[in-house]
Amino acid sequence: MLPICVQTVYVADLASAVRFFETALGYTVKARYGECIVQLATESTTLILQEIEADALPQEPRTLLAFQTDDIHASMRAVAEAGGRLLQTEPETCPVGLVVKFEDAAGVMHELLQFS
Repeated sequence: MLPICVQTVYVADLASAVRFFETALGYTVKARYGECIVQLATESTTLILQEIEADALPQEPRTLLAFQTDDIHASMRAVAEAGGRLLQTEPETCPVGLVVKFEDAAGVMHELLQFS
């Protein structure tokens, strides 16, 4: 079983989303990764706010679960063999390691994440 390690909320306006999570829900910023990614301080699973970027997935606001793996390529094969659809042919480098987006058998988008 791959543990859920990160929940990412993709947003159109990062500054507005940060203000909302701080004001309405009581979160504080724990870390910033470049101009587009903010990690919020939580007591459990990592919560990320990430601004939607041109020519990247996803292209609309949504929440994605990231499943932690020690072997992203093996997990990619397992997703494909189980009827999922890989949305990228190769993992991308991200601030904490490697990530690849996929859709499960119901068409819901998620991520595989391998920490470096």
